[in-house]
Amino acid sequence: MTHLIMKDGKKIQATKLVWSMLLILKQKVKRESLFVQKKDEKKNQRSNSPALLVRLIYQALENITPSLEVRKVRVAGSTYLVPAALSKKKQENLALKWLIESAKKRQKNSNGNFSECLADEFLDASKKTGYARQKRDELHRLAQQNRAYIRYRWW
Repeated sequence: MTHLIMKDGKKIQATKLVWSMLLILKQKVKRESLFVQKKDEKKNQRSNSPALLVRLIYQALENITPSLEVRKVRVAGSTYLVPAALSKKKQENLALKWLIESAKKRQKNSNGNFSECLADEFLDASKKTGYARQKRDELHRLAQQNRAYIRYRWW
């Protein structure tokens, strides 16, 4: 993730952004878990914050990870969009790229810093909402619409 955020080889600055995002996310998760605990007084157990944070990040990435893509294939002068399965590495890479892209988009629309926007995107992705999730659903919808052209897949 640090490498995807990095610009012009400034790895230390990208690392600081990721760490500040994790701290902001930790605070937001803690705030939400306290709110949930106040609603449910029956639970007197305190949740482990780092484990909850890791679970949230994993859930967010799982919710926006695409399983299909569409590739352009040219057959007899016509170009078709052919659905294809993605490798696990490319799925994770696309999910991270979409998260970072959506955080940049959110930063342009608001006056918050990038770390806050990235933390908000992780929270949205864990709840199956947000721009990155919309992008995934749009890609799956496009693959579903073009499933008739799957016979042109040759790879």
